[in-house]
Amino acid sequence: MTKKTAPPATEEEVLADMRRRGRRALIINFVLQGITLITAAASLILYFISDEHGLDVTINHIVQCALALIVFNVPPLLERRFRCYIPNFITVTLYVFAFAHFVLGEIFRAYDHVFLYDKILHTTGGVIFALLSFSVVWLMNQSRDGHVKLSPFFIVLFTFCFTLAVEYVWELIEFGADRLFGANMQRWQDSIIQDAEIFVNGEAVEGTAHSIPYGNGLRDSMEDMIVNIVGCLIVCVFAYIGMKKKPNWFENKVILTEKQFKRMVRELAERNAAAGRAEGAVPAEQAVSAGGESAAEAAGEIVPPEECAQGTSDEGEEQK
Repeated sequence: MTKKTAPPATEEEVLADMRRRGRRALIINFVLQGITLITAAASLILYFISDEHGLDVTINHIVQCALALIVFNVPPLLERRFRCYIPNFITVTLYVFAFAHFVLGEIFRAYDHVFLYDKILHTTGGVIFALLSFSVVWLMNQSRDGHVKLSPFFIVLFTFCFTLAVEYVWELIEFGADRLFGANMQRWQDSIIQDAEIFVNGEAVEGTAHSIPYGNGLRDSMEDMIVNIVGCLIVCVFAYIGMKKKPNWFENKVILTEKQFKRMVRELAERNAAAGRAEGAVPAEQAVSAGGESAAEAAGEIVPPEECAQGTSDEGEEQK
């Protein structure tokens, strides 16, 4: 006989099942956090044993590691605080993005030594924030309490505008850091010609000479926003086509609250029960079991993939 496992019925079982699905993401989380802590400790040790590793460099490294650790712990905190499930592909992408930016990019200077590294991360950032924005607005649009149903076009339009707003704010942060603290986040210092003499009307004047007009700051910001738009557009196009072709397809790929999770399990059981009664395959009184088991499970059929049920445990399922 095929061994079936009923969907979780209590709140504790619901949350336990959500957390089980995030264990793989947590493993990656712990590994990256461990590497980040080792990096911070190594930077602190180098401060005491190396004359070239100054206090400013050590402080910068520790701050970058601290910011990375904060990002690593935000998704698990949100899941516990708001009793929700965040899909693994979103959390893993966020973890890798944070590690690539704060540790590899800022500490190991991959931004300076890896070709197009900055543009790749900005493209990925567009994808991440588009996914988060789409998840939230799509989930709110599916609420039974809502009186207004948003069209697929409006959902992707909001997602696109929200992602652009996040990128704009980030560019303002880069500009502020460069002007207030002399940082080089916008790569404006890359075009400076050291020890260059500036002549105006044949007379030497004080100033800073750049190898290209207006320096690199404007060019860097515009290119960052362009690639961010590209990443966002990829998500928006796929989301729009998906909502048009198969609206329920996103139920397994967005942030899921506990309430939404329970409703989806219940609706799946009701749909399977209705289908079973219509086909005469399952008696009405057996359509939905007391524990919440779906009609497909009661009939010994193959249940939809675990992502469709978002909580229907597939561990232990084997073919006859």
